[in-house]
Amino acid sequence: MIGGLRRSAIRAYATKSSPIISSSLLLSRNPVVTADLDPFQSQFYKYQQELWRRLMWTFPKWFYFREGTLAEQRYRQLNRDPVAYNPDLEFPRGKPEIRHRRDRRFKQEIKLPKTYKLAEDLAEGETLPVVSKNDLARQIIPNSRITEADKVNDLTSLERKLSRTLYLIINQNGKWILPNFTEQSSEVPTALHKLAEDGLYQLGGEKINYFNVSNTPCHLHINQAENKKEFIIKSHILSGEFKPQDESLKYLWLTKEELKDKLDAKYYYEINHLFSDV
Repeated sequence: MIGGLRRSAIRAYATKSSPIISSSLLLSRNPVVTADLDPFQSQFYKYQQELWRRLMWTFPKWFYFREGTLAEQRYRQLNRDPVAYNPDLEFPRGKPEIRHRRDRRFKQEIKLPKTYKLAEDLAEGETLPVVSKNDLARQIIPNSRITEADKVNDLTSLERKLSRTLYLIINQNGKWILPNFTEQSSEVPTALHKLAEDGLYQLGGEKINYFNVSNTPCHLHINQAENKKEFIIKSHILSGEFKPQDESLKYLWLTKEELKDKLDAKYYYEINHLFSDV
């Protein structure tokens, strides 16, 4: 009798002290556009481009504009031949060096014929014509790198900070953390990556296309306050929509620098090496 009570007490103590196994999801959205250049990089690339323009032989107009065509005539109207050297004339900037209708002393500036009109090209009282999106001759205007989500500072949108990596965090009991999922009582244990996958679908619905970098956790966080072992699974969202299934869920998509202001300081410095600087 006494031995049975002792074994029950030991079993209850072991169950109480054993840490809870859980899976945390490090879900990221990779950059959509190229990274922003710092001032030094911008100056470097501008220097390289100007140097290339200066040293290149000449623009091969014969390749793009067949001689005798209307397009070639328009090209010649926009790009006049340089003035040839004349010993009877004075050239303040030095003697011209004409090669293939180009002054080799300077970089070659090319003006190409346009198949569309801009506002500055219109005559007084003339308006821009309505152009269909299927018109191959329309002006190609690239989309802005700054989205509406950036303008209104919507931290819950996946359309913000297109040049940076965003990470998903949620608010749990007034504390911002990575989404953490604990296995419910089950006779058959669930794999950690499957636990994170099921938890993601419960949080944001099933309209998410993503993949796990590996089924093996990339980090282990010991949560002593809740007696948890949190195995972190690294994943990337490829497409789709993160739509909270619970209206009370508070979530954010943040960059590495923004995470520092939301996550607990000790928690952040433990896992910040998992975040991308880009």
